[in-house]
Parts: sequence; structure tokens; C-alpha cells
Amino acid sequence: MTHINSNSANQFPGDVPHFTPKVLSRRIASILVATTTLGLFSPLTVFAQEAKSTATETQNADETEVIEVSGIRFSQRSALDRKKQASTMMDSLVAEDIGQFPDKNIAEALQRISGVQLDRDIGEGSSVSIRGVEPDLLRVEVNNVSALGMNGGRGVDFRDMASELVKSLDVIKGSEARLTEGGIGGTIQVNTRKPNEFKEDFLSMSAENTYNDLTGDNSPKFNITGVHKFDDDFGVILNVTASDKSNIIHKLSNTEWARFADYDNSAEKTVVDPNFSSIGNKADCAATSDVTACEAQWLDFNPYLPRYGIWGRDEKRVTANAMVQYRLTDNLSTHAGYTYNKRDKSATDINLQFETQSTARINPDSVIVNPETHNVSYFETANATVTNRVLNFDWDQETTQLEAGFEYSNNGFRLEGLAARSTAEQDIDSRDTHIVASGIAGMKIALNGEGAPDINLSDAYFRNPDDLSDTSMAFDLNDPASYNSRSRYKYSPHTDKATEDMAKLDATYIPDSDFFTILRAGVQYASQELVNADYQYNIIRDVGTSYNDVEWTIADQVALISGTRKQTPLFFDGYDVGVDTIDTFMAVDTQPFIDKMQAISSDNTTREDLDVRSGNYDVTVKTKGVYLQANFETELAGFDVWGNFGVRYVQTDTAANGDVREIIYVDQLDDDGNVLIDPVSGLPLPGVEDTDHPETFNGRKTVNGDYADTLPSLNLNLAIIPDQLVAYFGIAKVMARPKITDLNVNATCKIYKNTLAQIDQDPNTCTAGNPDLNPYRADQVDLALNWYPDDNSIVSGAFFYKDITSWVIDADTRFNIDFFGDGRLWDVKQKINGSGVTTKGFEFQASTFFTMLPEPFNNLGGSVNYTRMSANDVGLFNQLTGEELPFPTQSKNSYNIAAFYETDNWSLRVAYNYRSEYLKRANDRSGNPAFVDDSGYLDAKFSYTIMENMKVYLEGRNLTQEVYSENAGPGRLSDLQYAGREYTAGMSYKF
Repeated sequence: MTHINSNSANQFPGDVPHFTPKVLSRRIASILVATTTLGLFSPLTVFAQEAKSTATETQNADETEVIEVSGIRFSQRSALDRKKQASTMMDSLVAEDIGQFPDKNIAEALQRISGVQLDRDIGEGSSVSIRGVEPDLLRVEVNNVSALGMNGGRGVDFRDMASELVKSLDVIKGSEARLTEGGIGGTIQVNTRKPNEFKEDFLSMSAENTYNDLTGDNSPKFNITGVHKFDDDFGVILNVTASDKSNIIHKLSNTEWARFADYDNSAEKTVVDPNFSSIGNKADCAATSDVTACEAQWLDFNPYLPRYGIWGRDEKRVTANAMVQYRLTDNLSTHAGYTYNKRDKSATDINLQFETQSTARINPDSVIVNPETHNVSYFETANATVTNRVLNFDWDQETTQLEAGFEYSNNGFRLEGLAARSTAEQDIDSRDTHIVASGIAGMKIALNGEGAPDINLSDAYFRNPDDLSDTSMAFDLNDPASYNSRSRYKYSPHTDKATEDMAKLDATYIPDSDFFTILRAGVQYASQELVNADYQYNIIRDVGTSYNDVEWTIADQVALISGTRKQTPLFFDGYDVGVDTIDTFMAVDTQPFIDKMQAISSDNTTREDLDVRSGNYDVTVKTKGVYLQANFETELAGFDVWGNFGVRYVQTDTAANGDVREIIYVDQLDDDGNVLIDPVSGLPLPGVEDTDHPETFNGRKTVNGDYADTLPSLNLNLAIIPDQLVAYFGIAKVMARPKITDLNVNATCKIYKNTLAQIDQDPNTCTAGNPDLNPYRADQVDLALNWYPDDNSIVSGAFFYKDITSWVIDADTRFNIDFFGDGRLWDVKQKINGSGVTTKGFEFQASTFFTMLPEPFNNLGGSVNYTRMSANDVGLFNQLTGEELPFPTQSKNSYNIAAFYETDNWSLRVAYNYRSEYLKRANDRSGNPAFVDDSGYLDAKFSYTIMENMKVYLEGRNLTQEVYSENAGPGRLSDLQYAGREYTAGMSYKF
């Protein structure tokens, strides 16, 4: 066992194919919904007092508690203790042991908290939403310092942090004045260990290997945590984790669904356009104002771009955290820390695309339509394209956090200072290579009940435009001569860097009062900046086109392709996708292909030769905040009441610098300088661009903005049964700033100086970003009832309500805007602020160890939580039907079930996580909303202690072979991704 110092001073005050959602998931969901309705359950949260009495606060600050850090039971009890000590709505996860967080991925651990829902990327948990609020509107901190997302996003990718770094995670769903603003959905605090928590020197090492049954690859991982105590007051800790991580997904896609034609000529509409809902048959559209839009109601759904994909990521990850703590005197202590995360990825995206996205590419006589869904279920190609495309890119990501701080305390007064710098930087060196075959007929695509495509190339042939009945030229996917159209190499590097400098000072005082227990005040300053740049360069060879007076022939094409391809892995190896798929094929081998193309074209352009493309921008956001907060404790009608109230005021200043193009339109003139007149209308001809006009502008501009927010908060706790049954109420105003990428000033503006525009009074227009965006703002209310039967148990129910009074919606036009702040007025199309969204929901949690049972059942434990959410007045609409869409990223239902068994020597934990369908995007390129299907993931872990200081463990992830699946409506599968199952074996040793 390991002994650490736990100092509470910081508390100072159709057929359903195999891949669709599991029957088990739905049955469990039904049971939970039913029991919730009956009132047996209601949603999770734990909230209690921060400080119940001045005496207790003072005593805790001076005492050192010896804690045995070990096992699931400790983790559960510590998490409950953190919830009880919180002043607002909060849930926690605590590491079972040093370097052994419950899950190997922080995001996948967070999903086990009610109200937290996970998003996956390339098969691995990446980001989370809280109560349906997207990742960009959460605040993430590491040791109270901002963690930044890539490309200016505030949504943090938790794969950037090794779980071995974490001591505990706190998910704060409520609000207090002392909390840094920015988490409209909530705040996630990542806490690492500090050297003075340890009484003596300490060293632990762990090693593990993960095997993926889809790739057959192994991913080793190592961790070392060391503490050196120079004396009781001075210590240093170093925590380093390094791994080689391989992830892969096999994809079966239609990409999107479009409506090309009315293939079935059904009298029934496919969709109902609210503008033409009274039109009962297509013939009557002839009398409407927009015949095309009216007739579109009868167009059938067709898969847009069927394709196969194998996307892999081979990553070298390093996470390191170092901290020095020194207590100079009994009253003054200091610390300095540095956290470093780096992911160097070699990414390869193999795609085989069957481009059928227009009526000209499809044989209309072959089309079969499902009469119930109006989805095309079968078609053959008439003039399609097959693209063999591979993207290969080196993708390096790095985040850092440097912090330094002090704590001074004396006679009930405490002063804490912290200064920090956070960075998030990425470089994507992208190389896109593809070869194209055109004019493919006879390709057969059949779709099952879920919309998964079965692509049959056995009878595919090249179309003979002179004789359409000629099927003699067979198409062979693996024959270089079949790629008769184009070869292309596109090089498009991208780089971005975000930084934040922060300083804050917090004062805390314990007054001599029978009511107030703690008084708090503080100030904070932060400056965040994003800069980015994009580059692009192409080499294209089209068969039959001349380059430098030399024609590119099919023989040249074959010579280029030969020797520059490689065999793909077996597609969906070990997984039944529900339809027949290709086994393997010859895909472009990117680097040999690029080398040949550059040699053929005598073009050795490198990244250093490229200029930054227009469209890059930099944005700076500066904030100043101040707060006052009072914690109190009193008695009301014989019941203990405690809590806090306070207010936070923040001022935000923005400066957006970007590329601006102002285009001047002037009259068309004859040789004598007279305005040309349209002989039919008698009006001047439309204006034309004058590239030499003196008012033409093509350069950089900066637009400044500012706003302020006052954020009051109140948290109340009522002890119905002391230390057991606690009622909680919280109310607050919260805010989150717009995504920094939405604040860019990049604009294309048109100034009309021509006569016709003056006659029609056409306004000058811009299409741009919006540096004047106001933040997301919300009023929120939380209610909870929490019962703690014993130290290991909780039963908790809660209700939450959030009125989002301001949020950013998709681009719309604002009129007569002084966009550049120079007095000129424009009609500007840009993202704007909307209002009126409300979200609400219920949470339930129950967990315990069954210590009351006789042996061996007293070692059993379990936990369950369930969340149900909904939203009103979202303001997003289906572009095809006009129907209101649900709140993005919000699953209506989600739950977790875990069971564990723990003895002195071994433990077993099995956990199941489920979330229902949610909206991914309001509309794709074809106007369809994109939904992510419901899914459930089963994981298990077994640990065994060989000797006092050595532990071995086995872990399995995604044991039920779940997939990530997107759809564009019933029976319209857009994307299916399978990442395989993972099995991990590891050991840890403490010295």
C-alpha cells in the first residue's frame, strides 16, 4: 500500500442487421424509463456543503489524514466524499490507485457520469458533452489551468492526456461565483497528484500491451511516477506516460443521401414541404409559384456516394507532468508545474469511392424504390466514376501548460495566486493521392433495410458512347489500365496554434460570525489568441490533356500506377456487416505515387516553397473578471441549511484580424463612355467588377468588439436527515464565449457603384465571419435529493433546467451593419446570435457495496445511473420538411450499469454504457439532417495482486462489437464504422 498526505486545505473554504443497436440496450432503457416514470428512480448528482462549520474547516486545514490508496472501494468512497464536500452540483471519479485510473481513456471514463455523453473518433472516445451541451461550450481545467482544444476550439480532445496522469476528475454541473466562467454546459476539472501529498519518496512503474482484433496490432504503453521528498516541506513529482497507439476503423458508407428524381412515380409524397403542403398531386405544382420546389416533394432518396474506407492512425503519445512544491514557512507555500502532451500521428485514409451522385450516372430503368420509405433500394450505373483515393498525412499535436502559484494563510485568512500559460498547437502535413476511372456502367448497388450498400462490380464495364449496348470492355478494379481518367496529388498542409495567458488572485477569509462561514473574493485576467495558416499545391494528369505540349496518354497513366499501389487489409475482418463487401483491393501507395508524379512533371515543390493561402486569420480574446462570494450556515425550523451566494463580473474584448476582399462593381460602358442599356428592359446592364478601381481592397483588416456579463449564483443545501438525506437547490447565470473560429473577420464584400444597382437600391453586401458575436448565455436551475445510507452508498435524483437566452446559429443576413466600424453600412451574411432554447432533464444515480451480505457476497458492489433529457425551441429545422430538429449532441436517454467484485487480492469490474440517437449535424450537403444511431459498449477489467507491491490486470473493451453509425433518416445509413475489440494485459509495481 502507499501512504500519502491527504491535506484538506484545498477545501478551505425492415430486417435489422447485426450492426444495429443491441436488443440488450433497448430492454435496459425500457426498464429504466419505466421505473423512472413510477418514481422509483430519478437522476444522479451529489452536492453538499463546502464547509459546515468554521471549527471543522480550521481543524481539517491542520490535520493530515493517512489514506490507504487501493481498490475500487476506495475509489467509490473518495468520489462520494468529493461530492459531499462540494458546494454545488458535482460528480467525481477517483483513481483506484496511483497511475491506475478506472479507464485507460479519460473521455471514456467521463461517460460513466450521468449527464455526460461521449463522442468517438476512429473508434476511441475523444470528447464529451454535458447535459447535451456540445464540447466547445464546456470548460476544461487541469489543476485550475485552462486546457485548450485544437484549431481554436474549446472542446478538448481527452486523448491528449494520459489517464495515468489523473488523480481525480470533477464534473461541475452547477455554478459558483469563484469558478472561472466559460462552461455553459459545465466545468471538468482534471486534478493531478502533488508531491507534498506524499510523506516519503515513492516510485511506481507500469507497463501494458493492447491488442486490437481487427488490425492484429499491438499497442505498448509505459508509465513511471516518481516522488522525491527533500524534507517534509520540499518535494518534486514526475509522472511520464509513453505509448504507441494504433487505431483503425473500417467504414461502409453512402456518405450522404440526395434526391435526384422521382423514380417510382408514386402518388405519395416523399417529403412534405410546408410551403406546398396543400398540393396533393404533382400535376398541381404547375400552378404554384415555384414548380421545381413543389415537384421536389416527390423525389426519391438516393445514396449520394457509396464507398469503402479503411482509416488508420498510428500514434506515438507522450504525456508528462512535473511539479515542485515548497513550503517556505508555516504560512507560505509555493509550487510550479509543467504538463506536456504530444501526439505524433501517421494517418492513412484509404477510400474506394463509387461516384453515382447524379441522374446522368444512373440507369433509370434499373432503379427499384422501397414503396414505404421512398428510398432507392437498388440501381445500376450508366456512367459512373470510381476513385481510388488515399490520404496520408503526418499529424502532430502538442499541448502544454506551465503554472506557478503560491498560498499564504494566517489566522483564518488565505491568499492564493496563480499564473499560467497554456498552448495547443497542431501541424497537419496532408498528402491526398487518387486515381480515377470514368464511364463505368453495369455496376450494381443493392441496399438492405438499413441502407447499407452491397456494391457488385462483377458485371461492370466501360461505357461505349458510340454503342451503348457494347459491354465488352470489362472494368477491373485492380487493373491499372482501368483507371482511364485522372491521376492527382494534392498537397495541403495546415497549421494552427492557440495560446492563453492567465493570472488570478483569490482571497478567502473565515469571519467571526454565526452565519457566514467563508468570504471569498478574487480577480482574474486572461488573454487567448489563435493563429492559423493553410497551404495548397496540386499536380494533375488527365488522360488526353497536354502538359508542356506533351499529351498524357493511357500508357503514361498505366506506367504511373504500376508499382505505386499496395494491397489493403481484409475489409471488416472478423465482423459481419450485414451485406457482402469487397475482401481487399489494390490501393494507391502514396509516397511512391508522389515520387513518380513529381519526377514525371519535373516538379519538386516542397512545403517551404508554398505561400499561405488567403483565408487565414488570427483572433485575440482578452477577459477580465472579478467576483465576490459568501458561504453561510444557519438553522431553519430545526434543520441545518448551508450554501453560498455570489456574483461574478467579466469583461471581454475581442480583436479579429483576417483577409478582406472588397470588390467594386461599375457600369458597362460603350467606347464613348456611355452606360450600356438592355434593349428589352430599357434599363442599364448589370455592373461588372472593376479590378483597377481605386476603392478595391484585397488585404488584412482588424475588427474589435467587446461585451460584459454579470453572473450571479446561489446554492442551497438542506439537511433533512443530518449527514444522510440532503436536498439541494441551485440557480445561476452562466456563459460561454463563441468558438474563436466563428469570430474571424474573413470577408468577401461587394460595393455596387453601377447605375442599375442605384436604381434598384441594391445594398452593399459581405459574406463573413462575425467578430461581433455575443457569447452563449443561459439561466440554469438545479434541484436534487441525495441520500447517503452509508459511507459507500448513494441514491440520488435530480432535475435540471437550462434556458439558453443567447446562442450562435447558422449564417443569416443582418442588415445595415457597420461591419468594419468605419461608418459604411453593409448587409452581412454571417453566423448570428439566436435565442430561446431550453433544455431540461432528470438524472438518477445509485451505487453501493453490499457489505451487509454474508461472505462471499459482501464483496459485491454495483452502480447505475440514468439521464433523460429534452429540449424545446431549438430553432434548427429540417431543410427538406421544415420540421424542428432536436438539440445537437443531446441524446434523450443514456445510462451506465457497472458491477464489481473485490477481495484483498483480486477484483473484477464489468461496465456497460448506453446512449440513444442524437443529432450530429442539422444538415449535410444534400439538406438531410445527420443522426448518430444509439449504441452500447461493454467493457470489463480483472486485477490481481501477486504481492503487496505488484499487480497484474486484464482488460477488454467493446466486447459486444458495437459500431458507430450515422443515418440521414429511416433506412438511410450514411456511415458505418467498426473499430474492433481491444484486449489489454498489464502490470504495475511500486518501489
